[in-house]
Amino acid sequence: MREFDLASDADLTFVLADSDAHELAFWTRVAERIVQLIGSYTGEGVLFTVDTRLRPNGSAGVLVQTEVAVLDYFIHTAEAWESITYLKARSVAGDTKRAEAFLHDLQQAYGDRYGQSGNSRLDLREMRARLEREQGAQKPLKAGRGGYYDIDFLLLYLRLKNAGIYYSYLNTPARIEVLETSGKLSASDAQVLRESATFYRALDHAMRILTGHSEARLPRSGAQLDYLHALLPRWTPIPLSDLERVREDVRALFGRFFY
Repeated sequence: MREFDLASDADLTFVLADSDAHELAFWTRVAERIVQLIGSYTGEGVLFTVDTRLRPNGSAGVLVQTEVAVLDYFIHTAEAWESITYLKARSVAGDTKRAEAFLHDLQQAYGDRYGQSGNSRLDLREMRARLEREQGAQKPLKAGRGGYYDIDFLLLYLRLKNAGIYYSYLNTPARIEVLETSGKLSASDAQVLRESATFYRALDHAMRILTGHSEARLPRSGAQLDYLHALLPRWTPIPLSDLERVREDVRALFGRFFY
């Protein structure tokens, strides 16, 4: 559950130090080459499928953006749900200390804008409801009632609400631990989230092993279901037969915080 699994794509955002803004064109060419190399299909397969659309303004935005441009976007333009991406961002290359300081500034920016005002609660609740309406039937394990998105959105909301807490570690167990330690989650609520998140990610991991890619619903084949039953105990004590119970527990907890 370090949040990078089999067949995961690499969501990359390229940020240039303000002091190097005069070299933007050069670093844009470097970024384009990096994306090409990482995503190239070879005789041995592809390293990662790369997605760069999570940058400010999406595919309409320039590939490489300066620190001040990204900060300005989050201060004045970005919607609360866009923090979903950047709350999970981490440095993977370059000056890691500067990158961590920049991510800290980003968190403070959208924390000041959304965290204390309470706007994030309504925005995230509406976004979650829309995902459930539009994708719930096709992706019940993620977008359906009590699915993994309930857990993710709850953790995101609590982080925005308590923006003063900086997270050095970003995987789900670490985020739950930080919230529990700081008193933002009770021990019982933290345990529900921890166990449910582990169950959902274990199920997703098992289906990736089974099919080679992420699946948003259970397979219909009896043989494949038997395979999932056999794999799940490697990572979670919760059996597949408890799926409906997990859904109800997660939705009940989500409802207490969002309604």
